[in-house]
Amino acid sequence: MRNKATRLTLGLLVFICLAPTAIARERWQNSAYITHSFTEVALGSEFGQAKQVVRKWVKPIRLFVTHQVGDRALHEKLLDAHIEHLAAITGHDIKRVSSAKQANIRLFFTRESMLLPLIRQYSGKQSVAHERGAVCLASIRTNKADQIESAVIYIPVDRARRHAKLLACIVEELTQTLGLPRDSDAVFPSIFNDKTVNYLLTGLDDILLRMLYDPRMLPGSDRKKIQEIAPQILTDFEKRGLIKGASLRVRKEGALYQFY
Repeated sequence: MRNKATRLTLGLLVFICLAPTAIARERWQNSAYITHSFTEVALGSEFGQAKQVVRKWVKPIRLFVTHQVGDRALHEKLLDAHIEHLAAITGHDIKRVSSAKQANIRLFFTRESMLLPLIRQYSGKQSVAHERGAVCLASIRTNKADQIESAVIYIPVDRARRHAKLLACIVEELTQTLGLPRDSDAVFPSIFNDKTVNYLLTGLDDILLRMLYDPRMLPGSDRKKIQEIAPQILTDFEKRGLIKGASLRVRKEGALYQFY
């Protein structure tokens, strides 16, 4: 069995988080490395023939949670902490809502025995094939302008707990449905790397999310456009101290670190 989740339309991944080493920090805090990392995780998808362009939310994100298992208070506490962190990093409007009709993201805390019917209902029969070997799963839909319109996240709690990855599933799935869909061994330290052990967002992940939701990074931007605009964005980040202070900031501001 694979030691990570499998994303339906975007690819899934689950990690344990360790503090980045001094060498890793020196390596990733480089404009060329960050730009390459961004193209690795932002373009394409884990499955299928997705366009090699940036996809992101333009509309406010409204998330509705369905609980099909116990421990509701714990699950919501973890989820709310991560939502707050993502909103602070990206500056995007992300809130939970009390009705599925208000939502453009559905998140199911479910059980393994109920997973396949949910996937068929909300992501389609073609997505069922990606469930095997997965710890947790998600799918997204985009419009013709490459704006993310909706997403569905599936966390089979019994399976996630069996692999000691409940927290990782919450972090990974919601983060990647913002528009960083791919996993890559070339991106380190990061929750998007199969070979590392990161449960929680790293300093590099913080910067990648900030790049994605910078107003200059438009939906539909291809690799060439990213190469043109990334140096401007990262120069601004450098001047503001965002890159240098990213690893410390992500731990200080990420409430989930108190659970680790």
